[in-house]
Amino acid sequence: MKNRYTADIEYLTVGLENASIEVEAFVNLGCPYSAKFFEIASEVIKPYTDSGHVKFVVKHVDRTKEQLLRGTVANNYVDHDDPVEGFVAMKKLFQTQESWVKSFRKTLEMCEDTLGLPEKTAAYERGAAVLEDFNERGLKIVPAVFINGEHLTEYKPADQSKEEIITLLTERIESLK
Repeated sequence: MKNRYTADIEYLTVGLENASIEVEAFVNLGCPYSAKFFEIASEVIKPYTDSGHVKFVVKHVDRTKEQLLRGTVANNYVDHDDPVEGFVAMKKLFQTQESWVKSFRKTLEMCEDTLGLPEKTAAYERGAAVLEDFNERGLKIVPAVFINGEHLTEYKPADQSKEEIITLLTERIESLK
């Protein structure tokens, strides 16, 4: 689906374009907290996208720090233009993160050999656009979550349990339905 800010850059988007609630997440495939968020999002947000209440936009933030750089490399293999394939690939990469995130060779083997994903050149332009958006919003860490354009500052993945995050996301979405 086309991004609402530019005509050329597409982001991994699941749900109806005209859904009344938009959940926007800045993540990195190499970040363990992003993996935790994506697992929870699959459980909590996905049913709302399936019912037409939520449009879920995933923006991968390309970073060059340690294991986040390997997440950036892995992101070059995710098809952001196909929501079903992209979501499945991202979910698999997050689920297997510990097996590939410490080595570039293992990252490439996971993407190319294990998952059979082709490299996507559009990722470079998309990465630059996401990084610009990330910086303009004054963000410093991933994951960062916005609901209807409002930064969910109560979301503290390092300090909250899975149950607390599920409750936070569910209550916020329910309050907007």
